[in-house]
Amino acid sequence: MPKARNLLALLVCTSFLAGFIATPGGASAQDQTISYAETAEAVVIETGDMDIAISKIFPAAMIIPPDQEDSLGYGLVMSAVFGYNATEDGMLVIEDVPYRASFEHATWTFSGVAHETDADMGETVTMDMTASLNMNRRIASFENDRPADSGTPGIEIIEDWAQARVSFIVTSDNYSAHYNDVQDSPDYDVNGSTELKFDISIDINKAIYAEDLAIDIGLMMMDDYTFSPTSMPEQYTFHGYQDDVVTESDPYENETDGNVQIVHKFTPRNGFKQLFTFVEEGEDESFFGWASQAEIGWTGDEDELVDIATLYRTDGESLRVYLSTPYNDTTVSVMHDPSLGLYPIGGGQAEIPGDIIPVGTSGESVVIGVVIGVVAIGTVGAYAVARRKSDEDPTDIVNLEKNRYYRKRT
Repeated sequence: MPKARNLLALLVCTSFLAGFIATPGGASAQDQTISYAETAEAVVIETGDMDIAISKIFPAAMIIPPDQEDSLGYGLVMSAVFGYNATEDGMLVIEDVPYRASFEHATWTFSGVAHETDADMGETVTMDMTASLNMNRRIASFENDRPADSGTPGIEIIEDWAQARVSFIVTSDNYSAHYNDVQDSPDYDVNGSTELKFDISIDINKAIYAEDLAIDIGLMMMDDYTFSPTSMPEQYTFHGYQDDVVTESDPYENETDGNVQIVHKFTPRNGFKQLFTFVEEGEDESFFGWASQAEIGWTGDEDELVDIATLYRTDGESLRVYLSTPYNDTTVSVMHDPSLGLYPIGGGQAEIPGDIIPVGTSGESVVIGVVIGVVAIGTVGAYAVARRKSDEDPTDIVNLEKNRYYRKRT
């Protein structure tokens, strides 16, 4: 099967050599330059520290380390928006969701690529995708996947329910991201050359009768920039770095009790960017991160930050992550702030605060027993990472000073 880098070679008409510093972990972000090429279906970007493909057809992205011809990519697909009512314990029941607006079936307009130089962020490549979303509402009870009353339609389509925008940004330099329209918004450090930053905005035109609104994002390994789960028999897992546990999820398992799809609640770490990591052969290689708060607009009121309820499950192909916010008939906009990034080459282990007791959890999620710590940096803090190759001497630590989750050791 052709590899992702082979396709990239066909897409990128001009190549460049990125200079690497002598210390392990690759070049400084400030040493990188950015190039890109377009096809009818994708934009492919090189930073020197990672290669990125972004779909122009629907919101999806994939990243791979540079010069890794045999490497699969780490990717995501933004699938839908759910309108639902959470259970008493705050859970999402997939089978009972009454509202669903598909991202994948919408017609997206691609803005084109802007390649500029910014005083704070260095070289920047930005692009937007916008679409009008129709909302499907289930209005009939179902038996054996068919309406109980054949004379009653099963779905009502609410046309032009909302306008969606997904904004991607890649930079050469590190910078701090925040919500522009909210006072005292916390800053989140972004590694320019190893992190793809994107905002998901939903501007609502028509009210629906729901109390919660969730973005459905699928995390998966991809090959050949297909923007779909890999067909290769590669084994990997996801680690969820939660408040007091590290959970492990196998995307090849379809979590169900036979009739109901099993969903887990993610417990956020206060003050930190939240994190799932792609894990291959025991090494954390890539991460999906998101802010623990979203920006919400209400009719007649100023925008504000609200806590996100994050839920997740595995479906036999990917890890489904649901970023959920409160909703009512005065909600006019929602903005989320996620990102997809690579750890520096060399392998490693992420850390979480506090002592962890090895106790099993539900479904395919289990606690990993470790005793580790974290040091806050600035107003938000940084997630510490100590990365080691399994075949290296344990004292040979990779330099991580340009990684957003780095904690300087004393």
